[in-house]
Amino acid sequence: MTFTATRIEITPTEAALGAIVTGVDASLAAQPEVILQLKQAWRDRHILVFKNQQLTDDQLLAFANYFGDILQQPAYIRKGETEPYLPPLVLTLANAASEESSVNVAPNYRELLPHIDHDWLPTPSSGSFLYGVELPENGPDTYWVNLIQAYEELDDATKKQIAGLQVRHFNFYGKYRDEYPEPSYAAGRSVEPGERVATHPLVRTHPDTGKKVLFLNAASEVDIIDYDPVEGAKLIERLREHIKQPHFVYQHHWSKGDLLYWDNQATAHYRPEFNSNATRILKRVSIRGSRPF
Repeated sequence: MTFTATRIEITPTEAALGAIVTGVDASLAAQPEVILQLKQAWRDRHILVFKNQQLTDDQLLAFANYFGDILQQPAYIRKGETEPYLPPLVLTLANAASEESSVNVAPNYRELLPHIDHDWLPTPSSGSFLYGVELPENGPDTYWVNLIQAYEELDDATKKQIAGLQVRHFNFYGKYRDEYPEPSYAAGRSVEPGERVATHPLVRTHPDTGKKVLFLNAASEVDIIDYDPVEGAKLIERLREHIKQPHFVYQHHWSKGDLLYWDNQATAHYRPEFNSNATRILKRVSIRGSRPF
């Protein structure tokens, strides 16, 4: 069956990013003009929100595939296990109260600081889809940061200071497996066996729009290549505080059936800690990206 609606509505939020899309059923095949509209809105607003969706894993994959090739995350060894684990293409993010919590991802209810998915890969994902299957009534909300606006609002001296800097991103999943360490400055430390580390520009150029992006997370270890470690730690901490400013943020209050598609090349996202006994199930599909430049 082909989705034939000729009118869709894309309404920007009042926040620094985000748009609400109506008139799209992601379970059905879409017309080319619809996909092109959505791609342009995604470039402009960085997050698209589709409400009241009902999707199987195959339908979620099929809709995501309109926007690029699906990312297969590399295998890793989970805490307490010895055999490599290859994550599925549709990743289940489930909390302890869910029967699915042990299927794909260990239960996680702790706070997640602002982070960029897959920044520890040489080619991080370009974007991700997150689909709400079961959500607690009282949250938690998820927050996205506009890293393009964060760069644009830096003062000229800071822009000059960070131009051309290269940052190593350490994989907190790979090193710590299912634990979340306190973010720190790595200060030139050696890479441990099996640990995944990638080096990217601190100021990334968006591959579709050409805009400059402050490509930095606040959730894991980083360091600046060939930079004084003391000054590097101060700079990273200052920039991390900068991207946490509320006016850069879109706050999403989840409802069952919500489908969000965000630009992982221009945003970071985070959420607070929540009740460990809550039932929270989401499905995530990520899109392959390109080497940051």
